[in-house]
Amino acid sequence: MAAGGARAHLPDLIAPLLSRVGQLAAAFATIKFSTTLLSPAEVGSVNQLNSSAWLLATVLLLPVITYFTRGVGGWIGTNRFEVHARTMLQFIALAAFGLSAAGILLQWGWGFVHDISVPWVGVLLLAYLIGFPTHNLLINCTAVLGQRQHTAIYSNLAAWLGLAAAVTLYFQFKTAEAWFLGICVGFLATALACRIFLGRIGRAAATGQKPAGSALPFDTMAVLRFMWPQVLVGVLWWIQSQSYRFQLAEISSVATVGLFFAGYALCSVPMQAFEAAVNEYFGPMLYGKIDMSSQSGVVQAWNLYASVYVPSILIFGGFLAACAPFLVVLALGSEFQAVGAILLWAALSETARALSTVNHALGIAKVDMRRLLPPALAGALAAPALIQVLAPEEPLLGTAVALCLANAVVLVVVYVLVRISAPVTWPWKRALAAATLGAAVILAGRAAFDLLPRTPVVALAVCAVLGLFVLAVLYFSSRNSLTNVLAKR
Repeated sequence: MAAGGARAHLPDLIAPLLSRVGQLAAAFATIKFSTTLLSPAEVGSVNQLNSSAWLLATVLLLPVITYFTRGVGGWIGTNRFEVHARTMLQFIALAAFGLSAAGILLQWGWGFVHDISVPWVGVLLLAYLIGFPTHNLLINCTAVLGQRQHTAIYSNLAAWLGLAAAVTLYFQFKTAEAWFLGICVGFLATALACRIFLGRIGRAAATGQKPAGSALPFDTMAVLRFMWPQVLVGVLWWIQSQSYRFQLAEISSVATVGLFFAGYALCSVPMQAFEAAVNEYFGPMLYGKIDMSSQSGVVQAWNLYASVYVPSILIFGGFLAACAPFLVVLALGSEFQAVGAILLWAALSETARALSTVNHALGIAKVDMRRLLPPALAGALAAPALIQVLAPEEPLLGTAVALCLANAVVLVVVYVLVRISAPVTWPWKRALAAATLGAAVILAGRAAFDLLPRTPVVALAVCAVLGLFVLAVLYFSSRNSLTNVLAKR
């Protein structure tokens, strides 16, 4: 019966999966082209600039967009949506100019991005800070409004158009700046689509009859109260996960930054995509079952969610570790093949990071995001300190081990925090079974890498076989939960 129910909802299951596959394919194609065309030093400079731009967006733009997204549902049906949308777009534009000016001053004073001139830093930051936040706004709004087809189209449009523009501009100008500008073109294209989309929604909402007082307020004080914890957590998370791009450049070189990023991205990109897909399917198990009138309702909802989420992450983490050496053959250029030694640590690190997000899920369930601060602080302290200790002797391997240990520290803090704050039950039996299966998949992958020819065709075949096996295991182990979730859509 459960299998029949899941088959009945197969279109609902496949549509989001195809969208994620398209985005993941674009991400891997971007890694392949960038590591083939750009040198390790150029990849390092690009990612220093990208990391700097993301930090600036986190400080001001992204938290406001999150707040705006929360209010969209309440503003639809009132005559306030169009006004708020116009204000939001104007805020993004003004903030982008201000933040890019701050970036120019920082680059002029400290040269935090290696090998890119001050004027180019200003231009590229401006393009990113207009394009990416507006793209983010569009994706969030379409998701909140249930327009999943639009979400899929715009997400893939930005990824593939950005890649095409980056490759075209790089062939024309042969610089890291041209590559980064091309990536921004994809975001800017969806930014134009965002203006059209919000305008259309605004005109449709203008006929609403709901009283404006029933909607979320969109004023300075309300936004500031909402955003300050997110800004703090975002900055701490950036220190843990991305500050190595500057620290490692001082310990070794910007070329080492490029090498490390390329290797680590082979694990972080698919894990983040898988994590988002799992939450898209199983998030309703958490949020749809919450009974805020009692703590037992929150605990029961989290227990059900964790019983599916934790084993899924462990199994997929094993798959990543198994495929890691083959992914180097498939997705990296010839100058980047030496990073294969760090990928097991990268896979373990990303598995620990993904598992620790159960704390974020519990925070949303309990409507208490302050609980994100202790783990974020622990990670922000641990990662730079461990890198400083471990990286000088072996820059690539030492940084990988340091980030893995930092994510393990965060996971321990999360476990203690969850146990103290709520009487939840961790799915230990399912987790142990999943970890055992993941370890077996890792051993199978390592054996295949040692015995088979190391060619792209063989690498693709092995990844496909292991991927289909893991996908089948995940489907059959969670089909009852999938049936329940999809039946309510």
